[in-house]
Amino acid sequence: MSELESALESLASAARACPALVTAQALAEWVGTGKEVTTRGVLKPAAAIEACDLLGIKTHSRKPRSALDISELMMVWSAASAAGFIEVSRAKVMPGPALRPWLGKANDTALAIWLDCVLRCLSLSGESAGNDVESLIALATLHERGGVVSLGDLGADLAEVIGDPDSECPCPECASQDGTAAFYVAQDLSEFGIAVVRKEIAELTPLGRWLTDFLFRISAPPADADVTVVISELTTLPSQVVMLMARPWLERRDPAAAANELLAAAEVVSGQERLTALTLARGCGKAAETAWREWAAKDGIGAYARIWLAEQDDADPADADLAWTTADTLAVVLDTFPTGLAELPALLREQLGAELDDVLAQLEDSAHPAAPRLTELLESGSGRRDRVQADYQVKVQLLGVSKPPVWRRLRLSADIRLDRLHDVVQAAMGWDDSHLHVFSDGEREYGFPDPELGHFDERNVRLSQVISDVGEHLEYTYDFGDDWEHRITLEKVLPASLSSTRAFCTGGKGACPPEDCGGDWGYARLKATLADPEAEEHADLLEWLGLTSGDEFDAGLFSAEEVNRRLG
Repeated sequence: MSELESALESLASAARACPALVTAQALAEWVGTGKEVTTRGVLKPAAAIEACDLLGIKTHSRKPRSALDISELMMVWSAASAAGFIEVSRAKVMPGPALRPWLGKANDTALAIWLDCVLRCLSLSGESAGNDVESLIALATLHERGGVVSLGDLGADLAEVIGDPDSECPCPECASQDGTAAFYVAQDLSEFGIAVVRKEIAELTPLGRWLTDFLFRISAPPADADVTVVISELTTLPSQVVMLMARPWLERRDPAAAANELLAAAEVVSGQERLTALTLARGCGKAAETAWREWAAKDGIGAYARIWLAEQDDADPADADLAWTTADTLAVVLDTFPTGLAELPALLREQLGAELDDVLAQLEDSAHPAAPRLTELLESGSGRRDRVQADYQVKVQLLGVSKPPVWRRLRLSADIRLDRLHDVVQAAMGWDDSHLHVFSDGEREYGFPDPELGHFDERNVRLSQVISDVGEHLEYTYDFGDDWEHRITLEKVLPASLSSTRAFCTGGKGACPPEDCGGDWGYARLKATLADPEAEEHADLLEWLGLTSGDEFDAGLFSAEEVNRRLG
């Protein structure tokens, strides 16, 4: 066996042994000739429990409403699907086309299947690339630091690009010692055999080194590629990954020549591509000074060049240049939002905060072609901006439930974030917060950020940004199995009196349905069954609810005092 063949066999063996695909293979083999799935394309609850027993997955309940509520099982399901070990067709899940080749002896095939699965599951390429960049940043950090990095340093690199994801994370686990983004990303890498974690240190395995070599060298833009091709291919990536992927192209050129090409491209491209070109130009270092000096004599992009030169001399950039680049950056940000988005002025003002007045002054002095449009946008919709300093009276109605209806009337700050509003709705209605949820304003969905769900981050949006006029409403769905749909309607705008985290209940009606009872249809059936001692499932429901008699269940039970106790 040649040295190359031996290395390939070693890599393929490591790929076959990685925990994620070992478990995915076991699931696929259990599927056998096929298992029935729900209309959502996942295992039926009884089969899901059987699969969990096989895989050693612990569940909170032996009677889940949906396999979607068993997150660990769904991770295995996603890996098996990404690897091609399973596929759903005609209401059944069947072994996929990649299972037989994976079980074969061809090492190159096994390694290709593993790579395809990793790229999909960790959002490293394809349509998902750019949406969930934590794994990509972690791999870039490990690659740049010789394959070894402390979790502390890895966390710092993650925070530099995506902010501190742990500071406001609602997950209880994030309060634990190991509850950091770096720890969880490193654990994801270890599941695929890419890295090992020992004593707060993450280290690439040989399989992981092969992967990073593929990602950052083999997949990098060719050294002879046109500059516009390089910029286009790298635009969606984080800045440190951009520099890593551009290294072969940059090393082929003299630094000044490379910077000159990039600045010339920055002048003609727009949006995020311009910022990528400028990032690459800065990456050429001080050896590119002659190019920067040449461009400093020009208008437009010249502002960036003059700022770069000032930074090299530890001098303060000219106010006019700072104004122009501020306007240019805001124009890029504006291009990332959908055209005609009503909440855009409020979103931009929210991001600028106390700097808004300074930015407006800079726009006025910038002479940037986009300045008039930006100024008009930031000064428009002032009613929404003022609305943040108000309280809202809202009615939260549980849809599809009657006899009696279930609703709560709440007073809360218009400035409340949607993640906090989720907590308020859970407490006010009486839910246990044991399932997924999502808000929808009819155009966008907001929830806990997850690339597979495609929700906008609810932690970055306030209630006043999605509803501001009396009569407007926001939809809130809880438990994607039972699909409890709520309508949050703005009834009154009141003088501000509450902090952005407080809320209290002023009225309501109806008890909260039991968790996992089957949605509005299941709840109606539950009430009917409890009211009929002769019903077939009457005794089972009493046992499930911990009751001795159906008379103990009061669907009309409501106490504003009890709700306010839960709200704190």
